[in-house]
Amino acid sequence: MKKAQCLCLLLPLSIVPTLASASKLPAHNYPTEARAEYVFECMNQLGGESYDTLYKCSCSIDYIADQLPYDQYVTLDTYVRGQHAGGERPEVLREGSLARDSRSKLAQLKDQAADRCLIDNGAKETTQGAGASTN
Repeated sequence: MKKAQCLCLLLPLSIVPTLASASKLPAHNYPTEARAEYVFECMNQLGGESYDTLYKCSCSIDYIADQLPYDQYVTLDTYVRGQHAGGERPEVLREGSLARDSRSKLAQLKDQAADRCLIDNGAKETTQGAGASTN
């Protein structure tokens, strides 16, 4: 068999592992800094840094990243973080159906992530503040 024929036979085999690993990539790519910020805040809410909280919180942000594009996450998170801002300017973040719906949507995703990532019900209440508090 000629060298060129061997290469042609091996080329498809070299692509298969690449395709398999590409299917495991998250649906939406969040910046590492945003993921780390979420995980640190979540771990703090769950009682501190440990392998258990690291696993649960990284699982949680991975679930959220699979559900929402990063830009949409930032928008929802902005409404959550701005809900306690004082003054007239941030009123749009505190009041109105868009603000309530945004906070509700992120809270729902965090609840789903908590269920999937084995964050217990008592801890779920506090993780609502991780990355973005939802009340």
